[in-house]
Amino acid sequence: MTAWQRGIIFLSIGICSLWFFRWPTPDMTIVYPDNCAFTIHNSFSKATQLEIKDFIDAAYKKSKNPSNLLPRIEAQFSAIKSIVIDLQNPKILHFTIQPYTPLFIVNDEHVICEFGKMLGKQVFAQDVLAKLQNISFDGVPTPKHVERLIKFFGSLSDPILQDFSVRWIDKHAIWLDQKQGQDLSLLVGYDTVPTWQDVAQCRSLRGQISEKPCKDKRGRPCKNNVTWVCDLRFDRQIVLFSTNKGV
Repeated sequence: MTAWQRGIIFLSIGICSLWFFRWPTPDMTIVYPDNCAFTIHNSFSKATQLEIKDFIDAAYKKSKNPSNLLPRIEAQFSAIKSIVIDLQNPKILHFTIQPYTPLFIVNDEHVICEFGKMLGKQVFAQDVLAKLQNISFDGVPTPKHVERLIKFFGSLSDPILQDFSVRWIDKHAIWLDQKQGQDLSLLVGYDTVPTWQDVAQCRSLRGQISEKPCKDKRGRPCKNNVTWVCDLRFDRQIVLFSTNKGV
């Protein structure tokens, strides 16, 4: 092989090598849809649903990256329990949003939800709030109080919750006030949750007490400010006494 032939071969190899290394690599950028669609649980109020939609729409337009968007949504809306993002439709990014389940209301102000979440009433729809029991609590509930309230509330049977409202003074003095009918309250502690049998026995004892009609100095019927309390905090013993209402 002559020097010229060897030169031609080396030149060809050099050109092929240069062509190989300059071959363009494919662009792996992921393209997300331009528009968002939403399925938001109807437990949220209309105002909250609209706020969630507007926030996600605006944030997504700035950065079309769902993985970066999720932490921002979580930081903005503490009431959201879960978000599922569906990427199957190439034209629409679909968000399915669920709230924490509300359990009861405290002081007609705070909604206590599962896992101890405490949220404002404005987060939830009115028809949802109307189904929740309100607990009167002495002071502002701390996370420890909320934990005890959830445990105590969850241990009460449905018939008791239907007939009695709850006033929490402290964990040793919890009042269950009868909503209608007899003037009767149950006094229990955090560890002495009443049963429906306890309620029946207290009502039976209250029914055995007859009271003289109350009249003022002019002989007119006076306002009845007395209620009967069934104290269930003692072991195997029920104490029945009367006191002024609201005490």
